[in-house]
Amino acid sequence: MRRPSSGMKRFVLRCLLAMSPVLAVVALYVIKDPFHVVKPYRGKIYNPGDTISLTVNWGIVSVESFKYFYPQYHFDSFIFGSSLSGYYRISDWQRHLPSGARPFHFNANRETLQGILNKLNYLTRQGVTINNALLVIEDEMLQRRPLDKDALYIQHPQTTTDVSWWQFHQLFFNTFRRPAIIAYTIWPQAMTRYVLEHRYATSEIINRDEHINEGTYHWADSVIEINPDLFYTPEHMTRYTRHPRLEPCPPKVTREVESLLRTISDVLNKQGTNYQVIIPPHYRYEAICDNDLYMMKKIFGADRVHDFSHDQRLASDLHYYYDSGHLIARECAVLMDSAYSSMPLQSPYMRHD
Repeated sequence: MRRPSSGMKRFVLRCLLAMSPVLAVVALYVIKDPFHVVKPYRGKIYNPGDTISLTVNWGIVSVESFKYFYPQYHFDSFIFGSSLSGYYRISDWQRHLPSGARPFHFNANRETLQGILNKLNYLTRQGVTINNALLVIEDEMLQRRPLDKDALYIQHPQTTTDVSWWQFHQLFFNTFRRPAIIAYTIWPQAMTRYVLEHRYATSEIINRDEHINEGTYHWADSVIEINPDLFYTPEHMTRYTRHPRLEPCPPKVTREVESLLRTISDVLNKQGTNYQVIIPPHYRYEAICDNDLYMMKKIFGADRVHDFSHDQRLASDLHYYYDSGHLIARECAVLMDSAYSSMPLQSPYMRHD
């Protein structure tokens, strides 16, 4: 057998040298796994004492958390929605569930109707019984489409046929290749301010109850309860206060959206699920329009759809929110109590009798 010539050896060596930067980036990406999509999920995302982390895709975390904990807890009740649904706490919801119910948060940042349907179909394929469900569907979700080319919002490949594993990992690796993210991964202390300012990372490391996939702001909740002024500081109010959106609210339930809503309803009804739909308020944001509310009540049932987007008290006062969009957990509990008791709050909800 002929030995490789010295010229061939030099060629191979040069190729390896040329590829070494790429190989180093790949190795760093795999070892660090900054977005928690390479290594198997082991029951937690943040490490104790973390004060900053690269922003993660919570839709991916939800699926991986469910897969990891389901064999132990056998969940049968689910909260679906975007990040706005994240503070409808399991402990508050459980007051309205049958004894022995096993709830789980199945939310995703910037969730879509298609994303909710994908998760319902995924659970059905896994043979999971959905006894109870709470759907938090804000007005904006009626026109929101999946962003499968964005690492923060791409859907889990196991819940959709629109995303392959190759596309999934290619997207995350290409996101990691940004010089700022690589630099932060290598030397966090030097890059912290930059990645925070450009929203590559977050310092809002919430407390998490991993097995139910629930995040809570223990510090914020306690401060708001004891002395709200310490949380709603002038800086906080200046940062999040905004002018109300006064534009007319156009109908968003197109034929495509109506089909999605009906399919979601069909899946839940086929399962015999006991479910409720909450349309949450959004600080100084347009409420759901008359036609869309009518269509949702027609599809899901008037007794299941609870509109809080027209509540002037909640829509106009920032003190009910952690920021400009996320209602505080205490108020989320009030909305659930109202929805499940079928006793509306004192506010001008639209009705279609």
